[in-house]
Amino acid sequence: MSKEIKTIGILTGGGDAPGLNAVIRAVVKTLISRYQIRVIGIEDGFQGLIDPVKMRELTTDSVRGLLPRGGTILGTRNKGDFVLKHEGDQVIRPEGVFEKAIENLQKNGIDALVILGGDGTQTIALEFHKMGFPIV
Repeated sequence: MSKEIKTIGILTGGGDAPGLNAVIRAVVKTLISRYQIRVIGIEDGFQGLIDPVKMRELTTDSVRGLLPRGGTILGTRNKGDFVLKHEGDQVIRPEGVFEKAIENLQKNGIDALVILGGDGTQTIALEFHKMGFPIV
């Protein structure tokens, strides 16, 4: 039986893009109103998961009025300390960065992540998945 998810973190990675705020709003409103799940916004992309940790609770009130605003209220960064190296078919993670991020997620009571972004962002998300941390 899997662990019940009570709190989900959401972050935006890679370049800023139109529509990210609309997706953040939709995720927050759906998780809170339909599933009674708490949502934590992680600022500065994946970098917000390590020192200093940059997180804030998102509520239906805090996402009100986002539809006409472009970009992302959470800010974004392209990889930061999460740059993956490739040796042949093998992916090499930066030492200790993913472990520290998962430790901070657990310390802040975050049970899963919703990750918004393109190829590089999803490649990093896959590494969290491989380490056993639930992601969407």
